[in-house]
Amino acid sequence: MVSVIEHQKVARRRKRGGTVNGSRQRASRHIRRNTTSFRPESTLIRRLFSNRLISSGGSLLREGMAFRTGSRRRPGSTTVAVSLPFRLQAEEYPVLVAAVFFAILANLMLLSARSDRIILSGLVAGIAPPPVQELVIQSRFVPQENEFSVIGEVVGVDPLKFARLEVETYTVGSGDTLGEIALASGLEIDTLISFNQIEDVRRIQAGSTMKVPNRDGLLYTVKPGDTISAIASRHGTTINAVLDANDMKSQALEVGQVIFVPNARLNETERRIILGELFAWPTAGTYTSGFGTRADPFTGYPRFHNGIDLANRVGTPIRAAASGRVVHIESQVGNYGRFVILRHPDGFQTLYAHLDSFSVRKGQYVDRGAVLGAMGNTGRSTGPHLHFSVIHNGTFVNPLRYLH
Repeated sequence: MVSVIEHQKVARRRKRGGTVNGSRQRASRHIRRNTTSFRPESTLIRRLFSNRLISSGGSLLREGMAFRTGSRRRPGSTTVAVSLPFRLQAEEYPVLVAAVFFAILANLMLLSARSDRIILSGLVAGIAPPPVQELVIQSRFVPQENEFSVIGEVVGVDPLKFARLEVETYTVGSGDTLGEIALASGLEIDTLISFNQIEDVRRIQAGSTMKVPNRDGLLYTVKPGDTISAIASRHGTTINAVLDANDMKSQALEVGQVIFVPNARLNETERRIILGELFAWPTAGTYTSGFGTRADPFTGYPRFHNGIDLANRVGTPIRAAASGRVVHIESQVGNYGRFVILRHPDGFQTLYAHLDSFSVRKGQYVDRGAVLGAMGNTGRSTGPHLHFSVIHNGTFVNPLRYLH
């Protein structure tokens, strides 16, 4: 029974025209007819075929390709069997390699041209170059907001500080004051005082001419031993500022040379002296005698009077002309009678004589306007009055120059 059944099966198969093994052999022959076996000629080709490259140009499209590797009978050699939708001949390999190199070269050229488009998108990931940052560069050919504009910002520099020094003249009008002239010129009073060598603003007369510079600062006359460094330090400025303001090529100075010290200011005491504001009137009274040589009230002979006299009633308050320290209190039978001496900054002292009484003690510091004592008639005196003297660096000077 088994033999008959098997015999019938074989007969049916032969009638259909083949065997199972024959079908397999025909399929194998079909595969071999559409399969090209080749040996990779270089590492680059192996990489290209193993990485499923996709070219935007369309010449190397291999999406969906099937790969399989095997070994030839010759030991030590490896082959790659690739199933392609077209037949690839050995003579076409150089063309393929050239196309790949061309694509790589084209990408490099595009990258160097700042392009964000990549031809071999499968080989090199899409790269977008960073945004170009614009640099603001100052050029002498491009108009700027001012000559100190740098990298789009304006440095906090006043161009007037570097302006060339120029001096104009101004004719003082009736009613003009030094403060008004300085304000109209945009300058400090100190600058006008220095350029015009003013010693007392009360002596400025209408019709006189005045020098008006375009920058603040003081004129300074070089003394023996002076250096640019010392002058700059004394006036609170720098060596370079002094050199630039005077267009000096070196720091060499000559005695008697007049230089301009930019932005320098007068000493406060010196300034107040010139403005007549250093000392306040020490008391209320009648001006009876001035500073200088006069006829002695007792002998009638010429005699130097080292102060001014202000007469009033006994007991009239005597006040400090400026802030200072009490350095001397004394009672004399003749000469000054009862008197007080105050010491002030910058070598100044003030003397108050012929007092009736004292209201301060030695060593005490007093403010301007503080009561020192009462007016009297003590010492060598012809009646109740105050003798007021100003001493500067040990020498008696005219008080009227310093009284406001």
